[in-house]
Amino acid sequence: MRKAVKIAGLILAGAFFIAQFIQPDKNLQEQASEHDLVSTLEVPDQLANLLKNSCYDCHSNHTRYPWYSKISPLSWYLYKHIEEGKEALNFSEFGLLEKRKMISGLSGVCELIESGSMPLVSFTLIHRDARLDEDEQRIICEWSEAEAGKLLKSGPGS
Repeated sequence: MRKAVKIAGLILAGAFFIAQFIQPDKNLQEQASEHDLVSTLEVPDQLANLLKNSCYDCHSNHTRYPWYSKISPLSWYLYKHIEEGKEALNFSEFGLLEKRKMISGLSGVCELIESGSMPLVSFTLIHRDARLDEDEQRIICEWSEAEAGKLLKSGPGS
């Protein structure tokens, strides 16, 4: 029995070691896109900083990777999270969206923040500076709702 546990432990340790050589691609676009949210809409500097600090790691084409992102299987978990975040809303490609998707995305930002769904608790546990206090949530919501309203009033396809 002890020998079986020892062999199982060695196999697990070997698998963990080998897994370190299998890393997903990094989400590291070189420069800000002309289609980025802050290039497409009027975004005050304070708000742009809030969004970049609390949202952009998972919802843009450039992620600031923490030290633990080099450890498999955590690297795979982060990769999956980032891909899902970009699929839901990618701020780096916001200007490429159809107008109705822009409006929906902006409306969704406030809903997710107010519900406490975003930023993810798993993200803010480690990235404490990404937590949004009530004032920051209000700033983001007021801005996103105002911008969605402007887009709605601007007519079809503008």
